[in-house]
Amino acid sequence: MHAGMLTDGALCAMFESAEDFVHRRVLTPGGEIGLYFIDGLVSGSEISEFVLRPLVECLTSSTPEKMAAQALGGIVYHAQASEVTSLDDAAMRLVNGFALALFAPGVAVAFETKTGEKRSPSAPQVENTVKGAKDAFTETVRTNTSLLRRHLRTPDLRLRQYIVGRQSLTNVTVVWVEGVTDPELVRRVQDRVAGINVDGLLSPAVVEESLTGSRKTAFPLLIFTERTDKFATGLLEGRVGILVDGLPPGNLLPVDLSRMMTSPEDRGMGYVTASCVRVLRYLALMAALLLPGLYLAMAVFHQEMLPPQLLRSIIESKQDVPFPTVLELIAMLVAFELLQEAGLHLPQAIGQSVSIIGGLVVGSAAVEAKLVSPAALIIVAVAGICGFCLPEREFANAIRVWRFILTLCAALAGLFGLTAGFLLLLIQLAELRSCGVPYLSPFSAGRTEGKLVRKRFKEEKTG
Repeated sequence: MHAGMLTDGALCAMFESAEDFVHRRVLTPGGEIGLYFIDGLVSGSEISEFVLRPLVECLTSSTPEKMAAQALGGIVYHAQASEVTSLDDAAMRLVNGFALALFAPGVAVAFETKTGEKRSPSAPQVENTVKGAKDAFTETVRTNTSLLRRHLRTPDLRLRQYIVGRQSLTNVTVVWVEGVTDPELVRRVQDRVAGINVDGLLSPAVVEESLTGSRKTAFPLLIFTERTDKFATGLLEGRVGILVDGLPPGNLLPVDLSRMMTSPEDRGMGYVTASCVRVLRYLALMAALLLPGLYLAMAVFHQEMLPPQLLRSIIESKQDVPFPTVLELIAMLVAFELLQEAGLHLPQAIGQSVSIIGGLVVGSAAVEAKLVSPAALIIVAVAGICGFCLPEREFANAIRVWRFILTLCAALAGLFGLTAGFLLLLIQLAELRSCGVPYLSPFSAGRTEGKLVRKRFKEEKTG
């Protein structure tokens, strides 16, 4: 922050060598004033028509204070106009798309003249939807709040704005529904946002680390979403939302395992269909996590547990493969991850080509060349496809990490190592908290929540 009095020289010195900073002196009937704005953040036509023209034609007062009062009183045709007295406030207004009229040292008025250049709401690009809303968040926080208001028209929707980042000065808005969200949770999230001390809030990873701390786990402690309907549903469930200016995804917390395994599309199905899909999703989670390690433990350490025909097929497919099963399976997992990363970072058309070439041509050629066995290729492919069934991509990425860990545990000690690794995973999940909410909720906290509800009911009844 910059200390000092609001003067022409102080403003020009603050934005020295900034080519987009525009400063001009304007002669009005009441005297000479200074007009300041940043080119690109403001609309030049609005400044000319609705700020400069009224000031030049209608400003008749003789003293700076009276001129400022006259400008605030209505001669400038703007809905948002505010008095500015400090240098820091003036700089903040300028970088947020305001035009500043300086009448005298310490006497100024800021008018909102933001440019209309921004990305319009479009359909979600990452989170595909069939029956859900087709409007996704953009990089402009005020556009995002207006989209949210269209889904939740209740006057109980609360928005609290903070300025975060010593250099980026990012607008962070905390969103919740009064009467639905726990006030203690709202207070805790607001304290965390107000306590963020970073130079810039420019990426989702910085947002997550600033809100949840430097977590020693691969599992996410908040949800990123670009879908407005999913964000609104989270608010109605009692969660707190965070919108960051410049970043399209909205953030929701706290989160738990059941929320990670729930898709917004479930609300568009009948309860029977949604329940069946939910069960399939949990089965896919277990397959994506345990299938490679289970195959490795059975094929190497516990062959007597396999049916004879299945064991014979695995042995025949491995006869001409020169590599051991452990190295073969881990290499296939690494190759699958490399193909997935290549398809993610390349342009869409090229990424699809790489996935097709890598999955079909290279995989088939490796099997025909006897470099890998068909069984190992099928196991890795099935585990990868099951991972794609998980609704939350950050959660699916954590499952990818633990898939490697459990596969290495199975390579070291078979089913005993796989079981020990899985128990270690459960212990870590049981210890995780997202804003005080257990990560395995409602499975691990159902009784506790029931006791709290009964206790609150008794207190209300006796009170």
